[in-house]
Amino acid sequence: MSTEILEINPSNIDLVKIRKAAAIIKEGGLVAFPTETVYGLGADALNPLSCAKIFEAKNRPLNDPLIVHIADKQDIFKLAKEIYKRTLDLIDEFWPGPLTLVLKKSQNTPEIVTAGLDTVALRMPNNKIALSLIKEAQSPIAAPSANLFGRPSPTTAQHVFDDLKGRIDLILDGGNTQVGVESTILDLTQTPFRILRPGGIDIETLRAIIPDIEPYHGNQILSPGMFKRHYSPKAKVIVAEDGNPERVKDIASEFLLQGYSVGIMAKAENKTSYNGDFNLKIIGPERNLALCAANLYSLLREFDKDGTEIIIAESVKEEGLGITIMDRLRKAAAKENHVQ
Repeated sequence: MSTEILEINPSNIDLVKIRKAAAIIKEGGLVAFPTETVYGLGADALNPLSCAKIFEAKNRPLNDPLIVHIADKQDIFKLAKEIYKRTLDLIDEFWPGPLTLVLKKSQNTPEIVTAGLDTVALRMPNNKIALSLIKEAQSPIAAPSANLFGRPSPTTAQHVFDDLKGRIDLILDGGNTQVGVESTILDLTQTPFRILRPGGIDIETLRAIIPDIEPYHGNQILSPGMFKRHYSPKAKVIVAEDGNPERVKDIASEFLLQGYSVGIMAKAENKTSYNGDFNLKIIGPERNLALCAANLYSLLREFDKDGTEIIIAESVKEEGLGITIMDRLRKAAAKENHVQ
């Protein structure tokens, strides 16, 4: 299979290109497309055979459910049930946007999409290309991140091509994504509501609408992004939890003496603290966690392209998007690729 790339301007969408992509979806093929978070790998969510191709293309375990993307808020009633006022309040406030809601699934939702669970994960992306594609496909689109399973999620079309060339039909190149990390996943089937995966909307913002929301601390795979090891580059990742540049340099020096190629992912505030034979990359200023999140996956992929073997990442403060950044770094650094 050859993988075609079509450039598309999100400010002036070429419907001819969108319709070409939608035709592939309708015919059971796979199309990668940008959302505001990361690039997604899309298939017709109502076609089980098409959705099976997603798992094959990504080498994704079948027990890892998919997120279904919609372009019309009313479609939630077709794919889910037991939808109450508080659910609608969240939808009105945050859709379109980087919030995925886990609800009890309806009989219309194929089992392969939900990995056999009785719930379905739904969201409406805040990206004109994505919304146009869903509308033209005339069906909800199941779309995990458009990368090989376990790798850093793609924030550019080139990232998608690097991982999935020859495995999928088409990539819609809409430029860099804005948020740079995946959506927040909120389980509405339990009380209190539970955040299964931190993401582009932080817990305090959600609590302003629904106060009784808590992080989930269990080990079950209830949504995407819950494997212990995930978002990992080829290089070994070490998270310097205290964020102290002197400690980072000590760790880096130890690996350099052993002959490894070492990279350091540092905050802008600490840029001048480093000198030596390190591959230094700046994630952004800690006062701008949105920029840090947008840069995270690109930097992890850049280290791999540079041939870096060990990445030592400074921590960021765990508030707002910092919680999401630290979640992704810890999963990238984890040794195991499963949960119980």
